[in-house]
Amino acid sequence: MNFNNFTEPGTSKKLDDDSDILVEVKNLKQKNERTIPRFVQSENYAKAFGMQWNKFKKTQLDSFTKQPISYNRLRTAFGSNLNELKGKKVLEAGCGSGRFTEILLSHGAEVYAFDYSNAVDANYDNNMPHERLTLFQADIRKIPFPENFFDIVICLGVLQHTPSTSQSISELNRVTRSQGKIIFDHYKSNIGHYFSLYIPIWLIIKNIKPSNQMKITDWLTRKFFPIHWYFRKNNLIQFILRRFSPISFYYGQFNLSSEQHYEFSRLDTHDKNTDQYKRHMTENKFKKMIEKYNYQSYEINSRGNGLECIALKK
Repeated sequence: MNFNNFTEPGTSKKLDDDSDILVEVKNLKQKNERTIPRFVQSENYAKAFGMQWNKFKKTQLDSFTKQPISYNRLRTAFGSNLNELKGKKVLEAGCGSGRFTEILLSHGAEVYAFDYSNAVDANYDNNMPHERLTLFQADIRKIPFPENFFDIVICLGVLQHTPSTSQSISELNRVTRSQGKIIFDHYKSNIGHYFSLYIPIWLIIKNIKPSNQMKITDWLTRKFFPIHWYFRKNNLIQFILRRFSPISFYYGQFNLSSEQHYEFSRLDTHDKNTDQYKRHMTENKFKKMIEKYNYQSYEINSRGNGLECIALKK
């Protein structure tokens, strides 16, 4: 863990060693507890995500599934060989339990990973101790690092769940060095959303207490997963199920056992029904937003969670 470069959120002032945040970290180290600097309050809009990642802390890890699911996702989004990560200072914004963190580390990157929720605790348990990993809890709109600090910034599956996509990207740009690479994605508008129960169900569940949300999404998975699994090889019925079923189902996409598929469904059913913010963009709107940042170059691809961008900062 490297605590030497933190700044006060929203400023360029270096964080003093005697600041409350770093003093607390030192106290935690003496108690042999998780030494994670926290720049936000524990009670925040991402509380449900924190509970989720601490409950399913290993579900998406390639080291746990023994399948290259997260590696392939990161490799595709990155757009080039991951070997270029070696020796680079990489910021992972919205790290969750560390599915990508372990891959970044395995390719030799110096990783700084953070989340708005206490999912960083799960990441700590999964990837610490590691001399090239620094974990912290912070707001993506106020990243506690100086300008032009990181060589590469990666933000996957996050922006649509923040209060503001544009503010978040602006802050990612701020901490990226000149000629640095920025990789991010966003949900894509899909007409199918308007012909399914996806949005109405989310609007109901998102307003329930986080402590009860998990019970509800687990109940939904128990009821609907057996139906999906029974008809798993019938594409027509799967298409119909997707119009009204409230759960996520990935048979045919990932080479997993039935038990692993069930856990993935539990995880992502909770994930898609409990986020406080959820936005979708058309490709045209996404492109117009990106153009205002005046990147040296960028490319947009429809894949992964929807729309992915690989940009090079001037």
